[in-house]
Amino acid sequence: MVKQTIQIYARVKPSRRPAGIYSISNEEAGAPSLEIIVPRDLADGFVNNKRESYKFRFQEAFDQETKQEAIFDRIAKPVAESVLTGYNGTIFAYGQTGSGKTFTITGGAERYSDRGIIPRILSYIFEQFQKDSSKVYSVHISYLEIYNECGYDLLDPRHEASKLEDLP
Repeated sequence: MVKQTIQIYARVKPSRRPAGIYSISNEEAGAPSLEIIVPRDLADGFVNNKRESYKFRFQEAFDQETKQEAIFDRIAKPVAESVLTGYNGTIFAYGQTGSGKTFTITGGAERYSDRGIIPRILSYIFEQFQKDSSKVYSVHISYLEIYNECGYDLLDPRHEASKLEDLP
């Protein structure tokens, strides 16, 4: 029996630069939304009829101020808890190059508080193992990158590209 359905979240990339033009609404009925505003470029005096507002719905949207700990608590910890009860768990980060996927997943090296989902979830799981010595656990971890139709096993020291079907 599936404990939880697929959940989709959005996170606006943490940045030291001023916040971009976006808004997050958690007050609407249904799912929270992330609205991105792209101002029209009025250069050269041409008429520009392109859309300015793009609105997307998610289970939850996180702004630039959201800390790594909050991301872990809201997204990864429930997956870890399901894994500890015997379900498979997957956390999949998707986005364009430079959108903050690596920071969210692995974290930053500057501060301990910037640890990402992977180090936090591993710590959490092994803490739970230590609390319950009545069970024997077996852990299998995959860490894959898919880029331009090639797959990379990020735990393989050879760092070679593979066909997606050849990855473990």
